Amino acid sequence: MKKLTIAALVTSSFFAANASASIISVSSGTSSAGFSGQITPAPALVTDTAVTNQAQQGFDEQQLVSLVADLAVDGGTIAKGTNVASHMIFLNKAANVQGVLSHLGVEWMFDGAILGVMSDSAGNLEAASNSLLGAAGTTYPGAFTARGMEGSDNYIINGDKLTVSMRVTQPGDWIRVITDVPEPASMALFGLGLMGLGFSRRRKNQA
Repeated sequence: MKKLTIAALVTSSFFAANASASIISVSSGTSSAGFSGQITPAPALVTDTAVTNQAQQGFDEQQLVSLVADLAVDGGTIAKGTNVASHMIFLNKAANVQGVLSHLGVEWMFDGAILGVMSDSAGNLEAASNSLLGAAGTTYPGAFTARGMEGSDNYIINGDKLTVSMRVTQPGDWIRVITDVPEPASMALFGLGLMGLGFSRRRKNQA
């Protein structure tokens, strides 16, 4: 019985460790203010004046959401039933700082494939998904003019890497990134395999 118990524990631990798709790294040159990109904890408030920075920052939001309806992202949708994780990347200078703050070619790496991005200028896609995908304990604003990307802002998706360029005056730029997470069904099959292996070894030792 010990081998079955160990297999079950390994399965539970493996699922807990892999049912997420967090930001794992950020690399870039410095922003026009001389600062580098950074991964941060989710702030308590993400309105335009509450959280400011001098280089792109990113934080994880919800980490295992099974979509009960199609989810709208830039240029399309992510299908109902998909298991997703959410993350936010932003560049938002203080209101009393004049001029343009830019941070270009910032590479964000995730431990899940990128399924889509919400970057529309008014932030409508972000606002519509805050209740589902927003970080627990974080207060989000509704949509407002220039919440997302505009002008020469852009991003490039390459598997689990997102390259982001932002240029902001006021307000700043906020985008939501949706990534894949391991399928619970796949993890369950893996667990059954481990349990079967433990049972087989136990029978062999008894023979």
